[in-house]
Amino acid sequence: MEKELYDFKCALEATIIAMQKAGTIKSFYEMTEFTEKDQWIKDYITKTGVDFLVNQPIGDEEFRVNNGLFQQRAPGLSQELYIDFRLFETLVRGHLNDGYTIMKVSFREITDSTISDFSRMMPEENQLLLKSIKGYLYATLSFHEAADTTRLDKHYFVFNLDTYYEVNVNQLGDFNGTNLGRTLTDASSDAYVANSIRYDLILVKQYIDRIHMYLEGCLGKNVIRIDFIPCIGKKKTVSFGAGKESVYLATMPADSNKQLFSADFPYYDQGSLEP
Repeated sequence: MEKELYDFKCALEATIIAMQKAGTIKSFYEMTEFTEKDQWIKDYITKTGVDFLVNQPIGDEEFRVNNGLFQQRAPGLSQELYIDFRLFETLVRGHLNDGYTIMKVSFREITDSTISDFSRMMPEENQLLLKSIKGYLYATLSFHEAADTTRLDKHYFVFNLDTYYEVNVNQLGDFNGTNLGRTLTDASSDAYVANSIRYDLILVKQYIDRIHMYLEGCLGKNVIRIDFIPCIGKKKTVSFGAGKESVYLATMPADSNKQLFSADFPYYDQGSLEP
């Protein structure tokens, strides 16, 4: 019986993912006439979380168009940007257990000065990795708790590295004032670029759980990293309500050969843009 229930859940997930990728999940969920099977799917969505399953995934066509806009308007400004999946899970679960509720990905431009400032904390191999992304879009990962001002924000270098390093964010400066920040501002039809993307940490944990359950559990995939792929599109923002056009990051798990699991999993945009 337990295996039958697990197989049934895998089948539900596969059906939902197909609709997420086709961009039809919202219209399906809002239907007023449906079959018994449709009701099972809707009940599963409601129980799992409408925001997580309906509002946050990006359809494949929307991703294709928005990633294409980035490549067209900001050519040559990105190379692979990823986080090791196990490191990502360790940071997310650890900070969630410590009482943090918000995660942010903040855009950065790596310069010679940045590498010099932080070189003492990392071996030469990781210094070289940072040097390789100089002039390209980079980011830091941070954790926050808005309701508790006594809890210190935590900021990390972890993208494209084999471990994570806590950093003093004051040494990194304002992204909008960098050459890369100005270039990406010009790439937006609203002349806007977000400094960071804000995520609900409990939903990030749910995203990790879904990878374990469906990709690894149902399909037997071996997820090694999470790729963060730059796009340009109109997304929800903290300050502007309906949203302005800006660079944002779509996520997709990948294997050890850097092959995205895009045939089996939806692109996600879980965050809201912050000025």
